[in-house]
Amino acid sequence: MGRKQVNEKDKRKVQVNIRLTDDEYQRVAGYATCSDLTPANWIRKKVFTGKFPAAKILPIESDALRELSHIGSNLNQVVKKINQGVMPREFLPLLVDLLQITVAIKNRINDSESD
Repeated sequence: MGRKQVNEKDKRKVQVNIRLTDDEYQRVAGYATCSDLTPANWIRKKVFTGKFPAAKILPIESDALRELSHIGSNLNQVVKKINQGVMPREFLPLLVDLLQITVAIKNRINDSESD
């Protein structure tokens, strides 16, 4: 399935480049992350609406959620190796506990986003 075709009048053809300091870029990137947008799309929305795009997640929660996803993936891979007999089965109960804790933390982060 390909990308949706864009009308000719809606195509973005003109490119505008700006230079930012490291601090300015970090601020824009942080705002964009909070709004679940790219920096360019965040700037575009801010410029054309005059308002800050709505924040969907705090940057620290976004980073924590991303890290928890990586940890959960690693735990799943280890559990798979145990089930294949590559690693000792004695690790399995500990890993299952860690996986459940990771899922519980992730759910709490998701619940706090809804509030």
